[in-house]
Amino acid sequence: MFGWLKKLTGGGVQEAVTPPPVPDLTHEALSEDDLRLVLERPCTPIVFNKPANIDPFASMFGAVRLSRSDEAWPMCHDVPLWPLCQLNLSQAPFVPDALRDLALVTIFISDKDAIAPTQIINTVDPDPTATWALRAYPTLEALTIPKVPLHKSPLSPRLGEWGNQNADYPNHDMAGDVVDTRDVDVYAYDWSQTVQQTKLGGWPGTVQSEPWWNYKKMDDTWDFVIQIENEPKAGWNGWGDGAAYIARSRERPHLWAIDVQFT
Repeated sequence: MFGWLKKLTGGGVQEAVTPPPVPDLTHEALSEDDLRLVLERPCTPIVFNKPANIDPFASMFGAVRLSRSDEAWPMCHDVPLWPLCQLNLSQAPFVPDALRDLALVTIFISDKDAIAPTQIINTVDPDPTATWALRAYPTLEALTIPKVPLHKSPLSPRLGEWGNQNADYPNHDMAGDVVDTRDVDVYAYDWSQTVQQTKLGGWPGTVQSEPWWNYKKMDDTWDFVIQIENEPKAGWNGWGDGAAYIARSRERPHLWAIDVQFT
């Protein structure tokens, strides 16, 4: 009997971990310990090296093998999107609070618009002209293997292997969310580094500026939840030295924001 048949538990919701209270030290001189406290966020990296196996519940890059039976493959202007990745959150050692109600996320892209994604994805009312698609599932139960149309993706499906929970720290673009970077040198300590890897949570490892939702006035509060790097083992180098960053709305959690930065 295949091991994946035992994984239909619907898990994914984890008990929230409440961080210690952080004093408002934004404009004060900070000790190293205080600076670490206000900047640190947990993240879980994931590595895509080995060829994907037959387990449809595995996390993977370059393939999506789960959907609801009533869902058709996502299209953009009637052209099938490429399957970018499938993340089984129920298997991750750490999941950010904004994703704790979910067990699985699947992401698709348009091959022609991978670097210019539709900025906001509505999972309740998907736009048939959107250049990206994201699907989120609160449970693994009742998910099935979808009928996959000919999408001509050149990606080589790779198995995702979750790493351990890591401490993550912001770069200069993002540290201004927490401290006044005119007064605080966020690069003064060796530990203050951003994890440059596909990951859940932590800080976005930006290469141009903060994500657009940080400076565009909107009604929603966006929580950064996923970073997707180039994955050369899977044949994906679409962002040069950049990455894709995904956030979720607190007020309307069916809305997801996407930013791609590349060099």
